Amino acid sequence: MTKKIKSMKQLNAEKKRLLQRQAELEKAIRYDWRDVKESLKPKYMAGEVIAKLLDNTEQNGENTLADGLSHIAATLTKIAVEKAEEKVNEWLTKK
Repeated sequence: MTKKIKSMKQLNAEKKRLLQRQAELEKAIRYDWRDVKESLKPKYMAGEVIAKLLDNTEQNGENTLADGLSHIAATLTKIAVEKAEEKVNEWLTKK
């Protein structure tokens, strides 16, 4: 759907509309990016895993809870090890 622009007034109005739309889209991208970053935080990820475990536990019984808790422990250990590696690498590169 393309409209023909017949005057400077129409052109300026279209430019203004497009700039507003661009600002809205940039804002939406920032919010989406913030949501992605939030979802990658360890505390959020752990909360998601726990919520899924509780749902599975209600459906499947207690074995799933034990499996889930060991999975949480493994995930948190992995995150801690990765952070420790980063710190050690930073420390070694400074010297």
